[in-house]
Formats: sequence, structure tokens, C-alpha cells
Amino acid sequence: MAEARQIVGRRYRLSELLAEVERDLVFFDDSGGGVTLTGGEPVSQPAFAAAFLEACRRRGIRTALETCGFAQPDTFRRVALLADLVLFDLKQVDNEKHRLYTGVPNEPILSNLEDLVERGQAVTVRIPVVPGINDTAADVAGFAAYLGKIHAPAVELLPYHSIGEGKYRRLGLPYKLNGTPQPAAADLAHFRDALTRAGLNVTVGD
Repeated sequence: MAEARQIVGRRYRLSELLAEVERDLVFFDDSGGGVTLTGGEPVSQPAFAAAFLEACRRRGIRTALETCGFAQPDTFRRVALLADLVLFDLKQVDNEKHRLYTGVPNEPILSNLEDLVERGQAVTVRIPVVPGINDTAADVAGFAAYLGKIHAPAVELLPYHSIGEGKYRRLGLPYKLNGTPQPAAADLAHFRDALTRAGLNVTVGD
């Protein structure tokens, strides 16, 4: 039946997941690539995520961790420092706006990001740019001031797109960004330039 719900994904033991990864080692060797832990939030399963990243490290497999950074410091550090690269999604630096749109404070998120930067971890801060949500003049200035202050190693702007809308519909969930446009090229350029003036290395994703 079209649009019918179905179970996707499966449970893995560590040995099973490593066996899946090792099947692609020849491609990693040719491309210089590796494995990205994403989600959901990988740090919500810290013991497994840490064990997997550690096992990959022992096998010489490069890893990246995609995370929102919302976790207890010790838990977060336990996982994140095992990855070769952390892709750190930062939605908002203003705490009240972060609470409004995500339901949680951003203090632990910012604290975890700052800890990684201070430790010299390879980090790319990724900002999902959503028109009307986090791209006002005040928002842009806030991102630039904060990321410039902590000397974030790299920043990537990720323009909002509505691809997820269909997934929400199939799951029977309300899509709260319905009708939100994609960011205009000129607005992304303005965002990028503001971050660049703060001394940051900035790219714009697709």
C-alpha cells in the first residue's frame, strides 16, 4: 500500500556493524573517505557510539560524528573525542530563541562546542539557515560574534530545504515549517560575508 508505514533500520551488534563497514574499506582507501555516525543523535547511545568509533580508530578507518551537541559534558566528550572530525550542528546562539524553536536551552550545547575547540578537536560548525528562524540581522551578528570569539575552525552554512516535509507526512506528523522558502542566494552571501569578517573559514553547502 502506498504511504503505508513500515519498520526501517535494524539493530546491530558492534561486530556486525564493523563487518558492514569493512566491506567498503577498498572504497575508503581509494577516496580517502570513511564513516559518519549520524542520526537522530548518535550521542544518545554513547556506549555503543564510543565503542564503534574506538574500533574504527584501531582499524585505521577515518570517522566523523554528526551531532547537535546536546548532552552531558562527560558523555559528550567520551564520544566526540574519538572521532576524527565532529560535524557540530548549531541552530541558534540566542538561548531564548533556541528554547522557543527546539524546546531545550543551548547552554550545554555551546559549552560542549567550546570544549572541543579548546581541546583542538577537528570541528566544522554547521548552521542550518532557516528563513525567519535564524537568519535575521541580529541572528547573523550573534553567530558571527560568538563563533569568532571561540575561534571555530570551520563553518558551513546549510540552506534550508523542504525535502523532509514528505517524510513527516508519511509518518503522520505535523510539519511546522510548511511554506518556509529556501534562503535566497543574496541572503546566504550576506551571512557568509558576516562570518568571514569575523575571521572565520566559511563554506556554503547545497
